[in-house]
Amino acid sequence: MEIPKIYKDSDADINIILSKKVGIVGFGNQGRAHALNLRDSGVDVCIGVREGSKSRKLAESIGLSCGSISETVEYCDIISLLVPDQVMGDVFQTHIVSNLREGQTLLFAHGYNIQYDVIQPPEFLTVVMAAPSGSGSELRKQYKAGKGIPGLFAIYQDLIGESRELLLSYCKAIGLTRMGVFESSFKEETETDLFGEQVILTGGIPKIIQSSYKVLLEAGYSPVTSWFVCYYELKTIVDMFHSKGFEFMNSAISDTAEYGGITRGKRIINKHVENEMRKALKEIQSGQFHKEWQKEAEDGFPTLSKLREEEKNLPIQKIGNSILKDLFKKK
Repeated sequence: MEIPKIYKDSDADINIILSKKVGIVGFGNQGRAHALNLRDSGVDVCIGVREGSKSRKLAESIGLSCGSISETVEYCDIISLLVPDQVMGDVFQTHIVSNLREGQTLLFAHGYNIQYDVIQPPEFLTVVMAAPSGSGSELRKQYKAGKGIPGLFAIYQDLIGESRELLLSYCKAIGLTRMGVFESSFKEETETDLFGEQVILTGGIPKIIQSSYKVLLEAGYSPVTSWFVCYYELKTIVDMFHSKGFEFMNSAISDTAEYGGITRGKRIINKHVENEMRKALKEIQSGQFHKEWQKEAEDGFPTLSKLREEEKNLPIQKIGNSILKDLFKKK
């Protein structure tokens, strides 16, 4: 299997992005991190937000230049579109598309709206993506610590013939090339990102923790003991295999834990579970999930609101809030 090239700081020329004006549309988790990291790297940054909004007040309070979205688009060479997936199409149609000009670059941090044809950018634009492999808060935290997080970049339309160099320069300015970035595509990034979220990160792992806790409570075990086993100890194991791999983790745990984990783990994550994973992937690839999520947003998030309430009231959430408060309480 061929491993793609990992681009580091030495592969990127920071001067390319320093010669550009970058507009950040949206000032949420990703937008704030991109803007602050770019600014601290010496880039000319403008934030496109509504007049009088909380985001604008926050941006101005930390010394960032702000304007309306349309003004920002007209002023800047690169427009980083970093608003939530479900509103991005409307923002693009209402505030951006009519203000674009030839030679500009439209940049995304996630390929969702391009992959599902919500946004169909004009042919006179360069369209690219710089996608951190982590949250905006983590991107900013690691940048401030002199480190970075890895990520990927992708080119959808290359009108300038130098998109790779421009993207690597942008990635360097936000701290990604400190760890390394590799080239992908909008399709691959979108589908694998959604799959990773749903099956592992925000779907599989939380649900297996919640179900495990429920099983122990039903068997009559202490809520506190069950919480430590199902929830708290997870970070130690994840840190172990995250840093050096599964073989290192197995060598660091007891033989009992290794044998029990592998044999029982294969029974829990069985063919039925793998088939559900394949089903989830097909829903992503076909656009079925996108249509479902689009309708959910258009209807005012009735299902998501209900699920949020259910999550708040899970037994493991209640005991966790109490224990964490006591564990990290200052003496």
